[in-house]
Amino acid sequence: MEKWGARLVGGLRIHPHQGKGTLPTDLDARPNPTHRGLLDQLPAKMRAFAASLDPDVDGVLVLVDADDDDPELLRSELTALAKHAGLSRAACCVAIEETEAFYLGDLKALKRAFPEADMKLARAYEPDSVIGTWEYFGQVINDGGENKVAWADAISPYLTTDPKVSRSPSFKEFVRQLVLLQHVPKGAPKVRKYRHPTKPRTPTRRR
Repeated sequence: MEKWGARLVGGLRIHPHQGKGTLPTDLDARPNPTHRGLLDQLPAKMRAFAASLDPDVDGVLVLVDADDDDPELLRSELTALAKHAGLSRAACCVAIEETEAFYLGDLKALKRAFPEADMKLARAYEPDSVIGTWEYFGQVINDGGENKVAWADAISPYLTTDPKVSRSPSFKEFVRQLVLLQHVPKGAPKVRKYRHPTKPRTPTRRR
């Protein structure tokens, strides 16, 4: 999905994690290195981002699946976590029920990525409905193997970046928040592209 993210906005850096995880009870504690999920590591990473990023030009967006959590409660918890960590420019978005809702929201991309997909079943899906979205998507493309990474790789070259095209409300909100974070406040310094330092030239020896 990294290439899809690059089509959404320039200069976007994606940090994938090993599953969703769970928010730790102590938000200020050092993370357990054996717990590699997004929420497991998020408090520590937010603290690191708050300490290292330029609040005038940098922003952080968290995208997580709702799964069995209440979407509004989860979003509220993550927003409070960003504030607790000291992140001034952060947004927390929840895919309802799972990221596969974004795929089912773009029927054209779905057909291009999976030509044999059951489009009648895809059109019958109510956007962002809580029905076991990844399982439903597997039925649509006739793949019950839970190959989520392969699904993302297949559809990301075609998935829309235009919220008007998507049927998914949570996708529309995700793009809206991403665009808002792109807006740099007036008076903020321009972002300078990093350049490798010039290496000193080695003197040519005369023979």
